[in-house]
Amino acid sequence: MAIKAPAWCEHAVPTANGWEDPVTGEVFKSGGFTPEQIAEFHGVTAPQKEPEVLVEVPVNDFEKEPVQTLTEAPVGGKSLEEMSKIELEALGRTHGIELDRRKSKASLVEEVKEVL
Repeated sequence: MAIKAPAWCEHAVPTANGWEDPVTGEVFKSGGFTPEQIAEFHGVTAPQKEPEVLVEVPVNDFEKEPVQTLTEAPVGGKSLEEMSKIELEALGRTHGIELDRRKSKASLVEEVKEVL
């Protein structure tokens, strides 16, 4: 954002100490400015750096194997009574029912058995 001199001292110039009179060096308004702000006020622009490429990523020309997505985790041979409530809920969702984990484990097992 460009800085502007106060309206009551338009001939002032920005310095590290604040707005000063260019002839006498008297500080009109204290408050420092960065060298970049001072250069911008005087119309001097810093040269823009070209962004440099650090590392180029090598391109693989070989075909990637298709990724196989799993729709459900394997049960692992557990019986319904050995499963936890969370596992029962996940199994129920795969078969289209929504189980309430606030119920007892026995009632969840019964609901799943009804569907299967």
